[in-house]
Amino acid sequence: MLPASVAQGDGGVSLPFRVRSFEEVTSTNEMVKRALDDGETEGLVVRARRQTAGYGRQGRRWTSPEGGLYCSLLLRPQVAPTLLPTLSLVVGLAVRRALAGLASQAELARILVKWPNDVVAEAGKLCGISLEGHGGGVCAGVGVNVRPPAERPEVGGKNRAAYVADFADVSVDEVLDAFLAAFAPLYEAWTHAGFASLAAEFDEHSSLTGRAVVVVDRGGATLAAGCVVRVDEQGRLVLRDASGDETAVASGEAHLASLA
Repeated sequence: MLPASVAQGDGGVSLPFRVRSFEEVTSTNEMVKRALDDGETEGLVVRARRQTAGYGRQGRRWTSPEGGLYCSLLLRPQVAPTLLPTLSLVVGLAVRRALAGLASQAELARILVKWPNDVVAEAGKLCGISLEGHGGGVCAGVGVNVRPPAERPEVGGKNRAAYVADFADVSVDEVLDAFLAAFAPLYEAWTHAGFASLAAEFDEHSSLTGRAVVVVDRGGATLAAGCVVRVDEQGRLVLRDASGDETAVASGEAHLASLA
C-alpha cells in the first residue's frame, strides 16, 4: 500500500488522500462503492495495476492492462445535486493539468479535454472518466493510458488509444501524484463556486470547440446537431445550428454520435 498523499487547495484547506494500492482487482469503482456503503470519509483513493472487470461511463467496459493508471476516488461533496454531473468535467481538467505539467512545452497545446468525460491528444484518447452516485457520495473513476502494453491494441476511430509515454518519460505513480495534486484545488474551487468558476479553463482546452457534432440519447435518437461553441456554466455542451439557434445539451442524457 502506498503512503497517503496530501494536496493543498488554493483556499488553504487540504484534501487528504488515503491511497490504497493493489496488484489486481475486479474494479476500483466497485471497491470505492463498497467503501461508501461502509461509511468511509472523503479522500479514499483505490488504485490497481490491473483490473479484470473495469468499466467507465454508462457501464462501458474498460480494458485495463498493466501500464495504465486505474484509480477511483471516494468523494462526499456538499453541493446541490444539480451540480454533481459537472464533477466529471472537473476531474477531466485535473487530468489535463497533470499531464500538461509532465509534458514538454511543444506538447501542451495537444493535450485537451473532450466533453463530457475524456482527455485526448492528437494521437487518440489518453484518459476516460466515470462518475457514479452511491451510498450518499460519489465514486469518480479515472483510467489513464500511461505506458502501452507489450502489444498495442489495433483500435480505430474514436476509441484509438494515446499514451502519456509518447510525450513524457514518467511512471504511473508520477501520473497519480500529479493528478491528485491538480485535483485538490480544482475540487475546492468547484465545491465553493460551482463549475462556473472553471468553465473558461475548460473551453480554453476543449477539443470540440468549432467542430460539427451530432449528439444522441442512449436510444440513438438525435438530441441536437451543430457546431460546438462552448461549454456553459452548467457544464452543458452548447451547439449552434445553421440558422444560428443554440441548443445546450447535458451530459447525463447524451453522448456524441459523430464528429466532423
